[in-house]
Amino acid sequence: MTMNSGKLNRRISIKEEKKIKDIGGGQTTQPLPIADTWASINTLTGREFWQAQQMEAEVSHKITIRYRKGIKRSQVVFYNERKFDIEYIFNRDEANKFLELYCLERV
Repeated sequence: MTMNSGKLNRRISIKEEKKIKDIGGGQTTQPLPIADTWASINTLTGREFWQAQQMEAEVSHKITIRYRKGIKRSQVVFYNERKFDIEYIFNRDEANKFLELYCLERV
């Protein structure tokens, strides 16, 4: 996969939501930082959306980042005030150059 690195023009944060015990004995969810990186964020077109649905996961956006180890489906992408759940991760051709994160935006 060839990508112009200039298209990675959105600064995102990838965080993992962990349950932490609070003072009252209950639990709260707190996002813990995993990585801050540059990304390309694309809304899926009709055809891409249909193809993505064939993977049995509801997705609305494709977020592309440079390859990095440790990115998991349990993590969340934050961009400005927006939040995206990672539904699946695609390492095209196993080339370890870029990761495509297919995400569903939380509203």
